[in-house]
Amino acid sequence: MTRSLSILALYPRQLGINGDSGNVLALRTRAEARGIAVTVVEHNVGDALPESVDIVHIGSGPRTAQLAVRDDLAAIAPRLRAWKESGVPFLAIAGGWQLLGASVADEDGTEAPGAGVFPSRVALVAARAVGEIVLESAAGTLAGFENHGSVTTLEAGATPLGTVTSGFGNAGAASSTGTEPAVEGVVDGTSVGTNLHGPFLPMNPVWADRFIVAGLAHAGSDTALDDVPRLAAIDETAANARAAIAKRLGL
Repeated sequence: MTRSLSILALYPRQLGINGDSGNVLALRTRAEARGIAVTVVEHNVGDALPESVDIVHIGSGPRTAQLAVRDDLAAIAPRLRAWKESGVPFLAIAGGWQLLGASVADEDGTEAPGAGVFPSRVALVAARAVGEIVLESAAGTLAGFENHGSVTTLEAGATPLGTVTSGFGNAGAASSTGTEPAVEGVVDGTSVGTNLHGPFLPMNPVWADRFIVAGLAHAGSDTALDDVPRLAAIDETAANARAAIAKRLGL
């Protein structure tokens, strides 16, 4: 029997800058290379959600785009939380992660509730954290590009994606002045929130395969992933890209 995955792309028209749509393409490419049938469903403002999905992705966008989707997101938030509680893995990038957290505070201190999918809160700030970044994580060395004007706080007990070797991370531009090692992102069960672009999954394919496994588990399918020569070549290219970033950062 052919295995299958359903991937939901949230607000790709508004939240698709910095190449974040490449995350969905990476998931599709790596799954189909292993004979897994993939359906990608887009949800834009005013659309009805599908009955079920196996993976959810939301990208980033400017504050104006985030505000444009906020009311629709509030309407679908209960379903998103229920999906996550049922084991659906979420990948949320930068602005999308901000929206799926517990709250977002504007620069003037005005706080609005988020969708409550991730155990994180964000405060928007004027200073932007921009540049290449390298992390050490349980999944090995991760790399990418960050571009955010925010300070993200993880709730008690939440696990960061990794520790920053070079770059800013959750504390934003203020992280370079802190005394504790900077951390980046959050891992909550099978879900990840991160500020890493690049896009994140093509640059760090170990996480692409982790999402595929989690999605297959949610779908009730066999989670074994075969080695594929085509993907090995892609993985080598990604490793070279991460190494190039580390070299540019003097690591």
